[in-house]
Formats: sequence, C-alpha cells, structure tokens
Amino acid sequence: MSQPDGRCAFLGLMALAILLPTLALPVVAMAILLQAMLGALNLHAGFGLKRRAPEAAPRPAASQRLHFSVHLATHSEPPAVVARTLRAFTQQVDCPEFEVIVLDNNTADPALWRPVETLCHALGPAFRFYHEEGVTGAKAGALNIALARTSPAATHVVVVDADYEVTPDFLAIAAQELQRGGDAFVQFPQAYHGDAGPAQGLSLELADYFLRHARQANLAGAMLLTGTLSVISRPALESVGGWSARSLTEDAELGLRLHRMGYRGRFVDRIVGRGLLPLDLGGLSLQRYRWAAGNIDTARGVFGGLPGRTTLQLFAQLTAWTNLALPCTATLIGGGAALALGHHAEASRLLVTLSGIGLVLVYLSACLPMVLGMVARGRPSVRAFGVALTARAAMILPSALGTVDALMGRPGSFQRTAKDVSQASDAVGPMLPALALCGGVLLAIPHLPAAAALGAVLVALPYPLALATRRRLVAYRSALPATA
Repeated sequence: MSQPDGRCAFLGLMALAILLPTLALPVVAMAILLQAMLGALNLHAGFGLKRRAPEAAPRPAASQRLHFSVHLATHSEPPAVVARTLRAFTQQVDCPEFEVIVLDNNTADPALWRPVETLCHALGPAFRFYHEEGVTGAKAGALNIALARTSPAATHVVVVDADYEVTPDFLAIAAQELQRGGDAFVQFPQAYHGDAGPAQGLSLELADYFLRHARQANLAGAMLLTGTLSVISRPALESVGGWSARSLTEDAELGLRLHRMGYRGRFVDRIVGRGLLPLDLGGLSLQRYRWAAGNIDTARGVFGGLPGRTTLQLFAQLTAWTNLALPCTATLIGGGAALALGHHAEASRLLVTLSGIGLVLVYLSACLPMVLGMVARGRPSVRAFGVALTARAAMILPSALGTVDALMGRPGSFQRTAKDVSQASDAVGPMLPALALCGGVLLAIPHLPAAAALGAVLVALPYPLALATRRRLVAYRSALPATA
C-alpha cells in the first residue's frame, strides 16, 4: 500500500471536518499559527535586517589561476535550445581557461542528443559531450558524472541550465567576483528572454526571490544556490560529497551542506544570462511544486550548528514558496458542508471562520511582501504588476501541494520543465475547477460567516487567475523563435 500524499490528507481532513468539526479545529488553528509565522518571515525578507555587509571573507592570493569547468546536464532537450547555450560560450571574452561538459542522461531519442554531440565536436576540444543511459538521481546524478570527468586543472565548476544563453562577459565577471572575496561559490540571478514583452509580469514575479530573499540573505552571508548560473569551488564541492539526489532542489540542498561545512557564498546581483520561462501552466505549476516540496524537505537540515542569523536567512529562503492553504481549504469545505447539514453547528461555524482567516493569511503571506518589494524598488507598470500578482496567487495551489507532500515525506520525483514549444499544453487540470465549484457552493450556504465567505472567494479565485496566467504563457511562447 502506497503512503498517503497531500491529496489524501486533503480528503481526509475534509471528511474529518464534516463528521467531527471539533477535532478539525486544532488542525486549522495550528495551520493559522504556522502561516502567520511564514508570512512574517516572508515580509521580513528584504526589509527586516539592518543593511550591512556580511563579514569579510579571507582573500585568495592575487596570483590564483582560475580554470572553469562548465557543466550542462541535459535530458530530452530540444537540440536548437542547447546549441544556443553552447554557442554563447564560444563568445566569452577576457576570461580564464574553461571547458564545457555536456552530460546527456537517459534521452531515449538519438535525434535529440546526436546533433548536440556533433556540435560539441565541431566547437573544438574544450567542448566535451557524453551520453549516458541508466543514470539515477536525475539532474544531480548527471552533474556528479560530469564532476567525475572534470579536467584536473579545473578550480571551479560552473552550472548552467540547458536553456540559458550567457553574456559574452559571464566568465570574466565570475572570475572577477571570485578574486574579490575568496568565496566558495557565487550565485547570479536568473533572468528570462522576452521579459520586456508578454512575459514581463511573469518574470517580475519570479524575480521577487532575487529582489528580496537573495539580497537579504547575501547581507547575512547566508546565500544558497539556485541551480543555474552558479559558480562553485571544485574543492568545496568535492569535500561535501558532490550533488545529492535526495532532494528535488539539489541546488539549495548543496548550498545548505556547504554552509554547514563552513563554506560561504555570495549573491552577485548582475544579470549574466537569460533562459526560458516555463512554456505552459502545467510547467509553471510543476516548477512551483518542486521548489516548495524540495526546499521544505531540505529545510529539515537547517537547524543546529549554524549561527542564529544565518539559520533565519537560510530558512527564509527555503520557505519562500511555502504555504498552508491546503488544510485551510479542506476544513473550510468540510466545515461548510457540516454547517449546511446542521451538524455540530457551533463548532462548524467556528471552524469555517478560522479556515477563512487562514486563507486570508495565505494570500497576504504570498502576495503582500512581493507587492511591497516591487513598490519599494521601482514601481513597475500597472499591467506588469497585475500579471505578477495574478501569477503569484494562481501558484498558491501547487505550492500548497508541495508543502504538504514534503511535510508528509512524499515530495514526489524530479521532473524537468519542458522547453519545446511544440510540447506545450493548455490543460488546466481538474483540481482548480473543482475548487472553484466548491467555493461557489460555499457562498450559497445561508448565514455563512463573513470570514468564511471571504475564504470561499479565495478558494474559487485561483481558477480564473490560472486561466489569465495561461493566456500570458501562450503569448510568451508564441513570441519565441520557432526553434525554441
């Protein structure tokens, strides 16, 4: 028998709220308390700490000779997308020596990886291609194989996703930043093609993490890795055992292990490459689920052995996508059903009131810090602001599922975000329409408490917001080159 996941917990909690609403009250009360703490932590990111630089790290010798090994882990990627990424490295200027290792893992169709192999041969001996079958551990497993095949001369590993086209000065800038402070790693922000067009609001929503959490963590000397455009000391990477497949977010998990071993990194707030946004609503939801589930799973290792200020900032980064909308929604729907049936009326009214308050807290926790951060850092256009806010609210459900799955020890398996326009889908899935229907039914219950009625609106809201976000993603991928 398989272990229950978040969906099972949702149905079970909803049944409990219908049958014994009194027993569901402690659950929703705990969810409200935890959500309030998460909201305060999210609001704190970027605003709460005094603006001061982290303690200076020891500087390396000025004569240190850097040698980069760029690692691209690919799986069933469109060859044209990978080709643009590789060609961008042929244009690097004023940079140290480097090699590029492409580790294609488990791609069944040779038509996808053969052209990349041919291109690597054409680009010269600095570009090496490997195709491997039977690789376990998804991206982490592929990166470990690349690490084992790295040139002995390499001092640093550079991780770049297969769809990221770096700027010609990327490696030169990375070298300058490493020479500045002796950090074990430096992390650059993620950015996206077309972020001035149809994707402007979507990329703005994703940039919120770097605008607030990464900047604040950097001030505390507590920056984590974020998976691409990461430059890591090879000795540090090898000393902590390389990449781990135990987490869906192998990047953040590695960053945490580096901190626990005494290594420190730095966030360099400078755009040095752009990639592709998720091409459809399913891809965006999958990405958000992975971030929430993987980071919560990783957060278990934060506590103990690290300074309090560092722990706070590490935990803030790892819970940036976390929310407890699932238990609040389950108890609202179940308690509303009990109320409509006249079952334990007093307890049911209290339950749906608390559930509605919990959902208000979820939305405020997810959206208010982002809004304040945007206003404080430049006041984007009204249209971009609206798209960003819509996307953030639409992604509350996958984040909630990822949160509960991780808390139950079922964070799912790694799934890549598709980068082929021809494979994009406009499907929404059954859960959002079902929740929208439940929200409408709740509003029809006579004498529903005001907080519960507001909660019912918030239960229904993600469906139309997801449809609006889908339209932006359709516009985005329609504007991409045909080969994307």
